[in-house]
Amino acid sequence: MFTSANKGEGKTFCVSNIAKEYAKQGKKVLLVDLDLHRPRLSQTIAPMEQGGLMNAVRDMSSVDNQILTLKEENLFFLPAGPLPSNPLEIVSSGSLLPLFDKLKKMFDLIFIDTPPVRIVSDARMIATLCDGVVLIVRSGVTKLNEVEEAKTHIENTGVPIIGGILNGQSYTRKEKDTHAYY
Repeated sequence: MFTSANKGEGKTFCVSNIAKEYAKQGKKVLLVDLDLHRPRLSQTIAPMEQGGLMNAVRDMSSVDNQILTLKEENLFFLPAGPLPSNPLEIVSSGSLLPLFDKLKKMFDLIFIDTPPVRIVSDARMIATLCDGVVLIVRSGVTKLNEVEEAKTHIENTGVPIIGGILNGQSYTRKEKDTHAYY
C-alpha cells in the first residue's frame, strides 16, 4: 500500500511507476485505485471506465471483468469505479477483505494507491488488508511533524512500514557529481 501524510505528495506517480518496474521483471502485478475520495489513478489510466473496484465489491463474481489489462506486459489495473457517497463506510464494512483474498490468489503483487493517511482514516483501515506500507514524502513540502503523525497512524494499524520514498528532491550539479560514485 502506498500512502502519504498529505495530498499532492506523489503517491499516484510513485505507485504506478514502481508497479510498472515490477511488471517488467516478470511479476504479475495488479495496480488498485483505492482512493475513493480523489481517484487520480483511475482518472489518469482509465478516465472513461465505468467499472472497477466498487462493482467488484457489490458482485464478487464480476471481479475478473472489472480488472483492466494495461499495455505493459504483466500489468493490470483495478480502477475505483463508481464512487460511493461515503467511502469510509465501504472501507470499514469488511467487504474488501474477501475481494482482496481473491485478488491475492490471482496476482504476484498488488500495489494500492490510497488517500493520505493523516487526512482521512480510510488509509488506516485499508492498511490492515496489506502486508506493508510505503510512505511517500515530498521534499521541501511535507513537514517533519506531519511525517511523524503519518508514521504513528500507520504503526497503530500493526502493519509494518516497509519503505519510504522522498519524492521531488532536487540536487545541485555538485551534489550529483559528489554522490555519482554511490
